[in-house]
Amino acid sequence: MLVDVTAAPTFTSRPKVELHVHLDCSLTRRALNRLGNPIGEAEFRRLYTAPERCDNLMDYLRAIGPSAAALQTAPALAIATDEMMRALAADGVIHAEIRFAPHTHQRGGLSLDQVMAAVTEGLAAGAEATGITAGLILCALRDYPPEANLTVIELAHRWRDRGVVGVDLAGDEAGHPAAANRAVFDRAHVLGLPVTAHAGEAAGPDSLAEVMALLAPARIGHGVRAIESEDLLAEIKARNLHLEVCPSSNIQVGVYSDYADHPIDRMSRRGLSLSINTDARTVAPLSLSLEYRRLAVAFGWQTGEFLAHNLEALRHAFWPEAAKPALGGRLVEGWSG
Repeated sequence: MLVDVTAAPTFTSRPKVELHVHLDCSLTRRALNRLGNPIGEAEFRRLYTAPERCDNLMDYLRAIGPSAAALQTAPALAIATDEMMRALAADGVIHAEIRFAPHTHQRGGLSLDQVMAAVTEGLAAGAEATGITAGLILCALRDYPPEANLTVIELAHRWRDRGVVGVDLAGDEAGHPAAANRAVFDRAHVLGLPVTAHAGEAAGPDSLAEVMALLAPARIGHGVRAIESEDLLAEIKARNLHLEVCPSSNIQVGVYSDYADHPIDRMSRRGLSLSINTDARTVAPLSLSLEYRRLAVAFGWQTGEFLAHNLEALRHAFWPEAAKPALGGRLVEGWSG
């Protein structure tokens, strides 16, 4: 147990925004049941979750294999996305940005556009069933050739008006520097696609500085290793870069030993723009409500902190500006009292 939350308040009914959560890390048991694979809870946890403490990020990434293998057909992708939306809604999420790497779902013979059609079908079904809003972020991968990643950028552009809201660079940060994908993200900027990028998790401040300098993202996935550099913290704040922080995930992969050691509270008190995210809802396993309970216990966070970071998440969401005031009103109303 990362933090004993027995005495912590519950947050399920509070409205939330989640900007950093991976589709292939959030496969639900309900989705498998709908796909004709009735699996018990104990077996599901054994097959689809990672150890509570992994040796490193790669140890964690290997645990995604069974979920990825299950998501290689159009029905699987549609149903998994639909069920993920329902799980988000049950957790009190009112807006989410769900990311995935389309080119990792082609082992069953799907084209990239067929992958997108299936995921957007599930997204629409989930939105209709729950009333929440959500967009898709397509991931380029550090260990893939730049030519393959460029294809993902073009795919995001084609599907931008049909569910896609931005692009990301994900994968093994420590083993694959971002420089190889500079031209890929130059193309994303030319096309006007909002950019986020994983950095400052498995590798330190130098990796984060490289991503900021070469890819010019509006948001950073994780970014917590910035705490190791005063200059980097100052630059992040000056640029108004938003950090998509995933505390339990960082601890699970061994970046930090425990919650008390995690820098999210220090970064919050320094006035950095950040949001609270799960990263993964199955591989962890985790919900935002549980993450909030851990933050409340570890750092004494109350409604003020949670509302402020949800409003920051909404402000930096890759979502139409005209739609944000209504969502913001729901956040303020839901966190009052």
